[in-house]
Amino acid sequence: MYSYLAGVLTEKSHTSVTIDVNGIGFQLTIPLSTYQKLPEVGGKAKLLTQHIVREDAEFLFGFFTEEERSLFKLLMSVSGIGPKLAITVLSGLGLQELKRAIVEGSVTALTAISGIGRKTAERIIVELREKIVVEGRVEGNSEAWLSKHEVLVQDSIRALVSLGYSKQNAKAAIQKVLETRRDGRLDTEELIRESLKQIQYV
Repeated sequence: MYSYLAGVLTEKSHTSVTIDVNGIGFQLTIPLSTYQKLPEVGGKAKLLTQHIVREDAEFLFGFFTEEERSLFKLLMSVSGIGPKLAITVLSGLGLQELKRAIVEGSVTALTAISGIGRKTAERIIVELREKIVVEGRVEGNSEAWLSKHEVLVQDSIRALVSLGYSKQNAKAAIQKVLETRRDGRLDTEELIRESLKQIQYV
């Protein structure tokens, strides 16, 4: 319904803002990353929006960048995550730190966010990791690192599947290894060997 709102910022807090657009005040819920980029009250602001309608409520969310809005939509695609929790996740970590936590399978980093338990963190990783890697959204890591990381994981999965393990168990075992070895120094052979030690437990 709305793509963006542009007007005068009349109110702001860490979680919401009000923008006056030609005499109409629109209140939007925002993540912390957006708050940090806003001008002072009285300044002009333009926020990208996401309008969500539920049976018993309507929500209007605002984002300073398309990157924030896109990640918000991805988070909401995860089973069990609604718009309010998605905003909480965006506010709980910096954008690049959040993306890195998902790509690297860091359950610890995600569960440090208020409202995110271990099972929810694992769902976020399983359902979004490949989407974020494919779309190249993890900045702060070079494209070369992303390609190397993706090839490492996919080659390891194929090797474990060829040994007779299911793809699901192979992914779970690899994830466990990556959670404990975040130094980035694993090669394919070592990742497969370490995953074989874990796979009997998944």
